[in-house]
Amino acid sequence: MSSKPIDWSQLWYPGRRQPFTPEQMARAGADGPSRTLQVLVVFNVLLLVAAVGLVAPPGQGTAMTVSVVLLSLLGVVLAWWLWWRPWRRPLLVASLAVAAGMVLAALAVRQLFPLRESREGLVLVFSASGCVLVLLLWFLAVWRAQQIEARLAEQAEREQAIEMARRLAAAQLEPHFLFNTLASLQHWVDTRDERASPLLAALTGYLRATLPMFKRPTQPLGDELLAVERYLQVMQARLGARLAWTIEVDAAMRALPLPSGVLLTLVENAVHHGIEPTVAGGTVRVRALRRGSGADIEVIDDGPGPPELQADGVGLTNVRQRLALVAGPAAGLTLTRGPAGGCVARLTLPGAPA
Repeated sequence: MSSKPIDWSQLWYPGRRQPFTPEQMARAGADGPSRTLQVLVVFNVLLLVAAVGLVAPPGQGTAMTVSVVLLSLLGVVLAWWLWWRPWRRPLLVASLAVAAGMVLAALAVRQLFPLRESREGLVLVFSASGCVLVLLLWFLAVWRAQQIEARLAEQAEREQAIEMARRLAAAQLEPHFLFNTLASLQHWVDTRDERASPLLAALTGYLRATLPMFKRPTQPLGDELLAVERYLQVMQARLGARLAWTIEVDAAMRALPLPSGVLLTLVENAVHHGIEPTVAGGTVRVRALRRGSGADIEVIDDGPGPPELQADGVGLTNVRQRLALVAGPAAGLTLTRGPAGGCVARLTLPGAPA
């Protein structure tokens, strides 16, 4: 098992080698220090000032307290600056700033306390405080850099997972649907059936709507509905009067972002499980309902429905994974039986546009 080599340059030039780009900072480093961290810093500074005031020799309490306060303020300013620039060069500048502050403080102490014996305690406080401050700034820069690196790595993994899920969804374009449609089309062309031309037009529209949409992880609901309409037109050309369908989505809801292909997968399941198995056929209904700041998108059929509503096949598992990756844990998919039979597949999406 190999391990990373030791970076000896960290001994004299510590910190992250490469600075983060503005785009990386915007993606993973745009958050400021938490309120808890700010309160802890203030509490510890006050505790340090009180401790120095208590242990200071007679006649030096005020000078030591003021010195520690000024050094702490310098440290807070430098820490805030490093929070947004956690790499080598800013850390070096901050360390030099602490050293310069200690030199200026030493000169001020020498003027205020001409006798060497009077300033020994102050020199000790300055030396210890300066070294501790430099170490704290180094720790802050290293920790903050690792935090941003971990966030960037997590985002990269998330994007990779979304891309893999998108490719899986693209590969799930049901081959049986295409083969059966092409077989029907060939048969109708050979027999000069008048249904061939509408089926070919519907299939062409379906392919134009679906093939490009898998190149992007999300798309507006309106674009997804266009693919759904083309699919239902193809199936209606094949099934005839056995299939009826309606789409009830307000224009304002069509801008809602949706993982590409998830609604189409649910409609395909509704037709496959709810319409095709029955001789009488049935109706597929697609509608979108606002729920507070979010929305529910429902695919309803009046057929027998799948035998196990919560059993996840490849398609439904992929839908749930893509919803979680793209829309977060608040999004979800539920399957229930309709009041008159059939199945209701409900996509729950947070944050629908007003």
